[in-house]
Amino acid sequence: MDLDTLANRRAYLRYTGVAAVTALAGCGGDGNGGEPEPNHEVPHPDDGSLADAEATGTAFEGEDRDPDLVQAKDAETVNYQHIPEGDEHCGNCEEFVPDQNDDDYGACLLVDGKIHPCDWCALYEGPYEGDDAVPCSM
Repeated sequence: MDLDTLANRRAYLRYTGVAAVTALAGCGGDGNGGEPEPNHEVPHPDDGSLADAEATGTAFEGEDRDPDLVQAKDAETVNYQHIPEGDEHCGNCEEFVPDQNDDDYGACLLVDGKIHPCDWCALYEGPYEGDDAVPCSM
């Protein structure tokens, strides 16, 4: 490769940025330039109101949920997202409080609001491998 070609490639990368090149190479998300889509309603319906059984329910790890000790989903330390992170998802997290009112959403010991089993956050603990783990059916 001659020096002019190499200089042109470097200039192109500086001009467009590495993200553009990564996307053009097909390395970004779902192949359509975005992230995979969740298989449930986003944002969660009535996110602020949990059924009492979930708001103070028991997580897979055996601890009862204290609504006064949860963090907001948009907290920087939570990094909440509506898609699983590989095999990790809320439904197999030890902090997950399973659905108690048949609306397909549970709760979390550490995160506020309704939690779908296919969601994920940086506070994930697990995997919980009990028979009552909730599969993510995406």
